[in-house]
Amino acid sequence: MRKKLRITRAAMARSPEGRSRMRPGLIAGGTAVALVAGGASMVVAANPPTGPGNIEIFTKRDMVAIEGYAAQTGQNATIKVTRGDNLIGIARGVVDDTGFLEVNHPGGVCWDVVTPNIQGTDEVTVEFDDGSSDGAIAGTAVITSVETNDEATPEAGDAEHQVVIKGTYGEGVDTARMQVEIVNPDMRDTNIGERALGWPTDEAPTTYTVDGSADNGEFTVTYGFFSEEERDTAFAGDPSVASWQAEPVGIEAQLGLTISEFKEIDGPGFGGCPAGPSGQAPNQPGNVFASAAGNGSIKATWSPATVPADAPAVTGYQLIAEDTELGQEVSVKVGAEATSATLRGLVNGQAYPIKVVALNGQSSAPASGGSVMVSADAPGEPTAPAAATDVEVRDGELAGTATVSWTPASANGTPVTGYRVEAMSGDTVADSTEAGPGATSATLEELTPGTEYGFVVTALSAAGETASPAATYTLAAPVLEAPSAPNVVRVLPGNGSATVEWQPSTAANTPITGYKLTATPAAGDPVSTTTDAAGRSAVLTGLTNGTTYTLNLVATSAGGDSPAATFGSGASSTVTPADQLTATAEYRSDRREWRIGGSASVTTGNTVTAKNSTGATIGSATVAADGSWTIRTRNSGAAYTTRITITSSAGGSVTVAATRR
Repeated sequence: MRKKLRITRAAMARSPEGRSRMRPGLIAGGTAVALVAGGASMVVAANPPTGPGNIEIFTKRDMVAIEGYAAQTGQNATIKVTRGDNLIGIARGVVDDTGFLEVNHPGGVCWDVVTPNIQGTDEVTVEFDDGSSDGAIAGTAVITSVETNDEATPEAGDAEHQVVIKGTYGEGVDTARMQVEIVNPDMRDTNIGERALGWPTDEAPTTYTVDGSADNGEFTVTYGFFSEEERDTAFAGDPSVASWQAEPVGIEAQLGLTISEFKEIDGPGFGGCPAGPSGQAPNQPGNVFASAAGNGSIKATWSPATVPADAPAVTGYQLIAEDTELGQEVSVKVGAEATSATLRGLVNGQAYPIKVVALNGQSSAPASGGSVMVSADAPGEPTAPAAATDVEVRDGELAGTATVSWTPASANGTPVTGYRVEAMSGDTVADSTEAGPGATSATLEELTPGTEYGFVVTALSAAGETASPAATYTLAAPVLEAPSAPNVVRVLPGNGSATVEWQPSTAANTPITGYKLTATPAAGDPVSTTTDAAGRSAVLTGLTNGTTYTLNLVATSAGGDSPAATFGSGASSTVTPADQLTATAEYRSDRREWRIGGSASVTTGNTVTAKNSTGATIGSATVAADGSWTIRTRNSGAAYTTRITITSSAGGSVTVAATRR
């Protein structure tokens, strides 16, 4: 009997209440390469989730489930999906009494406005009322084909009826945290005897065979069966590939889990939930300006429209004039690259309300260009807008910041394209920012408390720019306060190094300027490094392997340093650097032969020793100059066990799965 997965994951099953719960799957073991913690890739703090709460992403169903957030029971949760700097989906709901909430699934909540087409490398975040948050990156592993193969020529007695699953994986997927699975309850009624067949598997199956490989961004898994009936039952099942970002020590969870189900339709909005991006119209064109163009014509200009993420591209624009006398519309269509159009054949002396829509198979909401009086006269030269008025200044929420507000400038026939806001110290610009054409306020930073500045708002347009008179204001000079303590969420030892990740501090009344991380040994000098204010992780180098260091992290600001960081669940306040190892292991039963190989980061005077899980020594090897090592033993007295441990004489160890043939 194969071992079942320790945790919840994979396909969703309906509960009596109509909401989803994760069903047990199979153990993700027997991988090609295993890395110790120090070999893991860098991730942003709280991404993957820190546990016990977890984020599960179903890319083809565009579904997200959060579970295990018992501490946030009854709170509002905001779930966002971002791609790069673009927010492509948002949903809101209340965490139930088990710490569970799901989006785009029966019993759950819907995405707002549009159901995002979630893809690999998209980021999913969840924010709660208490200010806590978590995040996960969608995995890139997908199944590309599922086929049968009866042309295999196995050795006598081997399974000859095959189901072959192929797929790809990309950025962010570690094959040591990837699982392929076929699920079909009907398989329990055959000689297979199981509802779910997974790869990798810790123990060799007896009623079917499974073999797989994953390398260079591609994977192939071959299931072999002893009858066509068993093959056909498996082929009728639901294949899926799962990948996850981390399994921290002490947390029974595949954190940052992504499931891609081969037979699911990509991109739907469930039931009454909003349509996916393919059904979304463009956003409105911006900065529409219309004017008389002479002798029965009107010309309009606009800035290009954007489309929601993954929606069809803009195919063109339509300029529309409403003939209020006849109760009908006059229009002209232009191409996708156009930013202007002219309507002709209108009645001189008549006013026409003007609007522009963007097209992509659907029409955007109309963007108004106002009402234009058609004239036989040619238009005059455009003039710059008037200055913004009623400029007011007040202190911002943080010391050294100022919020500037104003009444919008009059266009004077030329649309305002934006505003430039500046704080002047004499003839020097101390700080500046730009705001959009509809803005009425902006915040300036990096100013000096207690200093007087002149604040100027400049209206911008294609015909020129007009500055407001300077509004003088002296910033308050409060007592500066230090920020709150950051929270360390993960500490990863390395070879003479340590990686520390944290959740940010909260600024008091002055901005955070950076973070300082220090490692202090019991004897000797401390080692420090710093980051800027956006830092969420840092690497300490120059540490001594085998020496234990106490970690300290503070946020810095003009108001002083924060209190020392707290350390969350699973994050130790001490770290002991060590040699970093990788390994693969294979055992041949007919020869009692072990074949073990891997790499070490310490290459001078270093040996590695392998033992099985009973503690019996398999063998030792000297690490070569390139870091490689190999152990080969035939007629070994160390029996096969599913996991073995390799220990370095330079400190450090790794436990990996062993395959058997």
